[in-house]
Order: sequence, then structure tokens, then C-alpha cells
Amino acid sequence: MQIGTRTVGEAVVVRPAGVLDVATGPQLRTYLLKAVADQPSAVVVLLEALVPARTFTLSLFAAVARQAADWSGTPLILVVGDDHTRELQQHARTIARFLPVYGDLAAALASVSRPPVRQLTRLRLANDPHSGGVARRFVAATCELWHCEEVVEDAVMIVSELVGNVIRHAGTDADLRLELRRQLLTVAVTDRSPLFPVPRPPSTTRENGLGLGIITALATAWGANPTSTGGKVVWATLKLRGPDARAAINNRWRNGQ
Repeated sequence: MQIGTRTVGEAVVVRPAGVLDVATGPQLRTYLLKAVADQPSAVVVLLEALVPARTFTLSLFAAVARQAADWSGTPLILVVGDDHTRELQQHARTIARFLPVYGDLAAALASVSRPPVRQLTRLRLANDPHSGGVARRFVAATCELWHCEEVVEDAVMIVSELVGNVIRHAGTDADLRLELRRQLLTVAVTDRSPLFPVPRPPSTTRENGLGLGIITALATAWGANPTSTGGKVVWATLKLRGPDARAAINNRWRNGQ
């Protein structure tokens, strides 16, 4: 399978060409996850030159979309076109329950200009021991600005571990990304090292960090994905209570319950 990529605005357009089957599926899946990890405004996949060995192999795109949704606000969008068989178009409409499907590229790109409501901020961090403190202050200030005070302590502990791992093991500069959408706060740190984090016993010393176990304990979900530039992004999400749930808790607290 050959996979072509081009950038249109802030979106990445991917054009796989060849047969999609059990042998080529993992290659395409890895490629798409790397594209999502780079955090463009959208990843648009043109199906015009793709030949599924079986129509059900298109479920690969739904699986990638679900995995990306665990932490990323980057949508995966399919463009079916008019040249595919009726059977393939019908299966694509079934997949539309899980991710957007459009008939042409223009419509798909137009949808990118109407992104879902979310708040997003980034910070470049130098390969410096002081970057951990900079990241913690940035996360605390952002949580206050976004009214996420209920998760600020957990978010600060998570970013401290993520940035600390970059400084101790990756030895590169890093990009910190915070995103709030649908009551889910994502803390993601991208570096230039391809080495994935390895869980180890926690330590209470500042020099050694708390270990990935603290992220496992605090986060709703967390993981790591390779990027297209040869590095990786390590991310963690924290679930916020909805406004109604927070109000109920506050009322019980005021009433002494």
C-alpha cells in the first residue's frame, strides 16, 4: 500500500492507495494514529484509491477514531467519493455512526471550519530542569482560567511526571498541550524521542519522580502514541464532573450532608 499526504490549511489529507486487508491494515492504522498525534485540525482520509479486500475492513477507521477520541480533539473524517460501489458506500454510511463521512473533499474540509466547542492551549518547554516548574505553573493557571479547579492538583501531578520523564529520559525539548472538551481535560506532552515510557516503582523523591503509577492512579485514561516526526506524545485525561453534579455536591456540603 502507498500512502500519500498533503496539508490543506490546518488539516492533513491522507490518500491511501492499494488493497486494504489484514496485511496492510496495521500499516494504515499506524500511519493514521501518527497523523492524529501531530494534532492537526483534522485528518481527512480519501478512499478513492483504496480497495477493501472485504467491506468490513473499513471498520479500521472507526477503531482509529475511537482510539483518537480517548484523548485527542482531532477528528478523523472519511471522503467516500462517487466512484465506489454501492456496497462500499452503504458500509461507509454505517461507519458514519462513529466518524464523519462526506461525499467529496470540499465538504469534508468545510466541516473542519466548524470545529466542536473546545478550549486549547500549548506551551513549548526547553530541555531544562526548570521546565517542570514552568509546566506545573502553566497547568495550574490554565485550570483556574478554565474553571477546572476540581482537577488542578491531579493535573499538576500528572504534568510533573510527564515533563520529568522528558527531562530525565528523552533529553529533548517538549510541547505541552492542554485541551478541554466535553468535560474532559487532556494533558499531553510531545518530545522528540521514540522511546516509550516504561512503568517503574514509584518514588517520593523529587529527583526520581512519582513514576507512571501515579498517572495510572489519577487519570481517567492515559497512553502514548508515536508522531510522524519520529518522536512520541504521552497523554492523560481527567474527567470533570458535570455542572449539575458539581452543584449537587456543593449543596450537600452546604447542608452538612
